[in-house]
Amino acid sequence: MVTLSGLMKKNGEKEPPEKKISIAEAVQAKPDQDSLQEIEEIYESAILHTKQIMDDILGGKAIEWGEIVQIVKDIVDKFIIKDEVFLSLVNNHARHESVSDYLYAHSVNVSILAINLGLALGYSKSELTDLCACSLIHDIGMLKISRELINKPSKLSEEEFAPIKLHPVYGLAFLLKIKDAPKTASEVIFEHHEKVDGTGYPEGKKGDEISKFAKIVAIVDVFEALTHPRPYRDGRIMLFDAVKMVIQEAEIGFDYKLLKTLLNYFTFYPINSLVVLNNNEIGRVIDVNTFIPMRPIVEIVLDADGNRLKKPKKIDLTKSHLLYIKKAIIDEQGLREPL
Repeated sequence: MVTLSGLMKKNGEKEPPEKKISIAEAVQAKPDQDSLQEIEEIYESAILHTKQIMDDILGGKAIEWGEIVQIVKDIVDKFIIKDEVFLSLVNNHARHESVSDYLYAHSVNVSILAINLGLALGYSKSELTDLCACSLIHDIGMLKISRELINKPSKLSEEEFAPIKLHPVYGLAFLLKIKDAPKTASEVIFEHHEKVDGTGYPEGKKGDEISKFAKIVAIVDVFEALTHPRPYRDGRIMLFDAVKMVIQEAEIGFDYKLLKTLLNYFTFYPINSLVVLNNNEIGRVIDVNTFIPMRPIVEIVLDADGNRLKKPKKIDLTKSHLLYIKKAIIDEQGLREPL
């Protein structure tokens, strides 16, 4: 059985292979307010331009692949040195309260999460750009699905789900309207719902029949969907719980090596998320420790009795071996503002 501890890299194990882009380089620069604003603008601009591109495709307008690459170029450039800021935006659920048109933000979020995994795999900048661009349009086939069906506030029946299972096929048809689109784009669009055991759709491909990029998008697509609001689900699932749900599918649905790589680099507790330690103190995550994602740096603001500390204290959980995160706190419960 696949377990979380089994997938996580333990201290002392063999270090990952040398990377084309250093992970240390990717996290060494800490964002100041100006760079944060710049990245927020890049993020919001990507969503707006993604909507425009999809509207053009839906309207029958021919576009060039270079237009999609241009959307992701700034994301890739900045992500390499400001990854934690982008990931915090992806996990800022206040930005995604409306689920009526979640497709555009979902597409951008998936592309950012895909870069995170691509960076962990040691992809070059050009490979990251290709992966990001392909991920951005992985769900363009959903444009052909009725809004009523997508926004249905309850679980779909098998009959209702049937047209949704065709969206990879619809996506390939839309891709024909994109001039100079690479083969990787068609693979991601068509295969991102295939599973390594052959139980996915639309063709039931298995194992190495599925492209590497499609396997990456398959994992991060599920992560993004689980941890963000959807019309058919009340609220969202906590990130760590979503991880456990994905792990349950690891043996049949996802590529084991890719999932293991993701879990060794993925930020389980994004910056600004609230957590409760095993001593019942409550704090806010202020930084992450690459390679040890379960033990971030936390600023304690409430003591074990719920009293606000006059002076918040900072704890690096990699250096405090007796302390660990007991659970995360959902900000929608109203606990964020008082802190």
